[in-house]
Amino acid sequence: MTRFDTATEVTPAGDGTYTADLDPGYLIGSAMNGGYLMAVLQRAALAESPHPHAVSSSFHFLRPGTAGPARVHTEVLKTGRTVATVRATAHQDAGPVVTGTIATARLDAGAAPAYEAPAPGIAPMAECRVYDPRAGAGAPDGFVHRVRQHYTPDTWDRLRGRAADPAPELLGHVELSPDDGGPCADPALFLPLAVDALPPVISVFDSWRWAPTVELTWHMRAVPVPGPLTFHARAGLVSDNWFDETVDLWDTKGRLVAQSRQLARAGR
Repeated sequence: MTRFDTATEVTPAGDGTYTADLDPGYLIGSAMNGGYLMAVLQRAALAESPHPHAVSSSFHFLRPGTAGPARVHTEVLKTGRTVATVRATAHQDAGPVVTGTIATARLDAGAAPAYEAPAPGIAPMAECRVYDPRAGAGAPDGFVHRVRQHYTPDTWDRLRGRAADPAPELLGHVELSPDDGGPCADPALFLPLAVDALPPVISVFDSWRWAPTVELTWHMRAVPVPGPLTFHARAGLVSDNWFDETVDLWDTKGRLVAQSRQLARAGR
């Protein structure tokens, strides 16, 4: 079992409530990474659903989560043969941390798309640079050691402040750290963390700063195979201390496996 599998594990406590022990290894500074929190809530929602995949999930982040005990309360909103919908909310001593509505279904791993937009040309992982501008933020064994990011040469230049005309766009590959056991038992469980694992796209304009997510919606589009995921992240508008961020992920077979869009604050 990988560290990620253990860190996202939830234990039934009755009446749709689960307990979790939030792993300090997923802290960025003093706050838990939002993608990690989504992965924990997804585990609880899937435990309440007859279906194995979270196909559409929308999360609102209410306050920063901290390492240690948490309770996840779930409510089944709909149960159907095709789709079941579950609301899940994580609580700590200070109150609710994040709440999400997760629609679950079963995706066919062998399904062939009737149409699929072409992926952008992204350099292979061997040509990318391992880097994270958040290195040094928080504990020495924190988040940047849990999720390894490989950036294309152009993206690496942007994040290092070496691009003549930086654009809010990041391309590369992301994976769970081999030091933590590599891919998790079910690669689909990594997707909510993967869509929110990257530094904010606005990091290309300035040194890294915390940019809290207000709302994030993501869709699972296909069942991923084990291995690194290829990412394309970008913003459409940065204005008035707000920005949007869109992330697409492909697996090693070149299938689009996840899409996300979030609204975040840029003012910290």
